[in-house]
Amino acid sequence: MREPSADPVVRHPFAVPRRGVALCVAALSAALSSVAVAQVPPVLQAPPVRPGAPEVPRTPDSIPAAPPGTRTAPPGADQIFATPSAIDIEGATVYPPGVLDELTRPVVGRRVAVSELFAVAQRIEAKYRADGYFLTTVFLPAQRVADGRVKIRVVEGYISNVVVEGNVGDVASQARRFLDKMTLARPANLRDVERYLLLTQDMPGVSMKAVLRPGKEPGSSELVAQLQRKSWDGLLQVNNRGSKFTGQQQGTFVVGSNSWTGLAERLEATFFTTFDREQNFGQLNWSNYIGGDGLQLRAYFGRGRILPDLQIVDYDGKLTVAGISLLYPVIRSRQLNLNVFGGYDYYHSNADLIVANSKGGFTRTDLSVLRFGADANYRDDWNGVTFGNVRFSQGINAFGSTKRGDPFLNRLGADPTFFKFNGEVNRLQGIWTGAGFSLNVLGSLAGQYSGDILPSNEKYFVGGERLGRGYYSGQVTGDKAVAGSLELQLNFSIAYDEGTEGVGGPSQGGSLPMQLYVFYDHARVWNNAPGEIRHQTARSFGGGIRVSILESVALELEATRRLDRDVDGAAARRLDPWNLYGRVTARF
Repeated sequence: MREPSADPVVRHPFAVPRRGVALCVAALSAALSSVAVAQVPPVLQAPPVRPGAPEVPRTPDSIPAAPPGTRTAPPGADQIFATPSAIDIEGATVYPPGVLDELTRPVVGRRVAVSELFAVAQRIEAKYRADGYFLTTVFLPAQRVADGRVKIRVVEGYISNVVVEGNVGDVASQARRFLDKMTLARPANLRDVERYLLLTQDMPGVSMKAVLRPGKEPGSSELVAQLQRKSWDGLLQVNNRGSKFTGQQQGTFVVGSNSWTGLAERLEATFFTTFDREQNFGQLNWSNYIGGDGLQLRAYFGRGRILPDLQIVDYDGKLTVAGISLLYPVIRSRQLNLNVFGGYDYYHSNADLIVANSKGGFTRTDLSVLRFGADANYRDDWNGVTFGNVRFSQGINAFGSTKRGDPFLNRLGADPTFFKFNGEVNRLQGIWTGAGFSLNVLGSLAGQYSGDILPSNEKYFVGGERLGRGYYSGQVTGDKAVAGSLELQLNFSIAYDEGTEGVGGPSQGGSLPMQLYVFYDHARVWNNAPGEIRHQTARSFGGGIRVSILESVALELEATRRLDRDVDGAAARRLDPWNLYGRVTARF
């Protein structure tokens, strides 16, 4: 379900897309048309590791509550009066001279009740806490005012020590590298505390509960982090959104190993299949932390093979992808998050034509690409979340890259030293919440721009589960593209009685979260290569239902109406107007 008020569980909210998973297998060019008489297969691509729409980053609940604030004025304080000639603020180091005077000036030189002096202390403390110094307390100490000078004391609170509890193994050392950063800031600021608590909880497989307790020194607090670790996790997904050339039924299986060492690493294996020899792809992904400020190293390696069964000619496509990148969380907080990354991707593909059981070379493509970008999300006060990303890609002549003009490139006239820019922004907005119901709208806008003729695996792909849902991924592609989607969601739950077999177990009751939705999407692409279709439009609308079972299994059924049915070309058979898609996802 997608509700702004309910935070979905996402382990890696800012994971850099693994280019090996998003890259495409070499496209067969128009030359194949003359041989196959309109038997041109679609542009094929390796599957995404985490199929489906991008998840809204969750808001962890691991931030400890602030301690109680200033004591209120004692009984009778409004009956005792004083005329302060000055107010001396002791222990304040955060603000430059004069800043706090704005809060004390209204009572200086006036005859005021002592309760007003307590109120001044409360206003000073409120300023500290509004600026994030959530452990700071301000109070009016017991004193004898003889010369008219009133003292207000500030205790700028700090975290003196961190205690890590829980039998989580060597990953506790990485947790300490994060959490010990909080002891360096005096006074403690919520911005720093949030950052390092959330970075700790971002470690693969790790969950945490944090509590504060009084320290040994005045103003000090001790933070206790109670850690738990899930050593293994996995995902299994089956759907029917594949191409008819490589198999409409497709499955993805992911298994991951989490945080066995002090690197807080994750090793993940992914296998995608169309349940026959037509398309199979496997990939290994690795990530680990470097240091104590959130920097991550990520790497991947994947290989795949595609053997689509066409009527006149077949082809045998092979794909190898690899890459390495660094990601740094510039901002990590409950409300705003910003990551930047840079990396290198390697792509190799070759496709052989098979005619009358005879195989011959058709394309050979090697690419080296530098990528830079950022991901961000912002949770505002209007019951909504905005999240998106931006990417810059530059092809380079390195590590055996195919040269421009090579006749075996996977697209005629493609430039291996291309430059492109692509990005996406999404907004999930809560509209209405009632008794057991909520209404949301999810809007998405995405696009890509390049002035070059891109290799076919670098083109913008329309289709799949997000933008262009009436089409399979890559059925419509372009060097430049604009795509948008609007989805209206109605969320509710259906209660079931205790003892319902097969749902909650023989002695459990509860509810099944459900979501009904309708959508419309619109995509338009442009191609820079002469001789190709200059532009295409792909529009669709539809609706469906999503159901969550026991928080680990999700079912989805969607009916889609295609508005543009000739996207495969004039010589190809028109697409059916309607299609029915199903998806089952299980997490463990």
